[in-house]
Amino acid sequence: MAPLRGKFDIYHPTLYRALPWVRRRRVVVTHHDCTHERFPQLFSNAASIVDSKRKLFAQADAILCVSASSRSDLLHFYQVAEEKTHVVVHGFSPLQLPPDGELDKGAPDVPYLLYVGSRTGYKNFPALLEAFARSGLAADYRLLVIGGGAFSAGEQANIASLGISAAITLIPKADEATLARAYRNAALFVYPSLYEGFGFPPLEAMSLGCPVLVNRTSSLPEVCGDAAFYFDSSDPDALAPALVSSLGDPESLKAKRRLGEQQVRLYDWSRSARNTLSVYRAALTS
Repeated sequence: MAPLRGKFDIYHPTLYRALPWVRRRRVVVTHHDCTHERFPQLFSNAASIVDSKRKLFAQADAILCVSASSRSDLLHFYQVAEEKTHVVVHGFSPLQLPPDGELDKGAPDVPYLLYVGSRTGYKNFPALLEAFARSGLAADYRLLVIGGGAFSAGEQANIASLGISAAITLIPKADEATLARAYRNAALFVYPSLYEGFGFPPLEAMSLGCPVLVNRTSSLPEVCGDAAFYFDSSDPDALAPALVSSLGDPESLKAKRRLGEQQVRLYDWSRSARNTLSVYRAALTS
């Protein structure tokens, strides 16, 4: 990459990448989350990432946090002046459904629960497998897993030991059309993650009329509001009954779908851009 030339009013790294040779009047940084700080054992480069963030935050004139939760974590892990932090939440771009009549690619033809994304570490996927097995829902539902690549040998062994192999469908990688149809047709989207700085998948599900069940932790209650079902992350046995109760109340499912459609409207890229511009202007005049 060729070096940036000239002098800039604002230098805004959005992923902790400092370019010290960039000549600028002010530095604005986006802070997403503290995954490396909370789960250093999951990353071989956690120490270097944390060191890079610390140096960048020290020189920042303003820090944009994608949620109030991410701001709270920033202040917990780093010695930064609270007055230079600002909550500027993301906007949201809904997935587009393919034309009516286009076939689903690999989705079950029976009612199913949906899980999307990486399955490692703090994403808490093994807890979902165990809860699904305990709940007894495998008799009437399948669990559709999208993304994250093929199941590892350990995951396959775990699924087999739980006795739910016949009830699990995996799509290792999916295009947006397949993902949109999966959200649209799922009985429930489940997001058991232990930690998120923001969390787009629940909003993707809501935008396509799918009720969601999420972990009551980090930014998820903030992002999802009253539009989601919740389970308590402090209780390892809470997910199984939450799956059953969420699916067992048709009126609540209908209400959550309606609230979800309203919730996603709160996340507008134009508003996010205006709020970012406001921070830029304040930084330049300070």
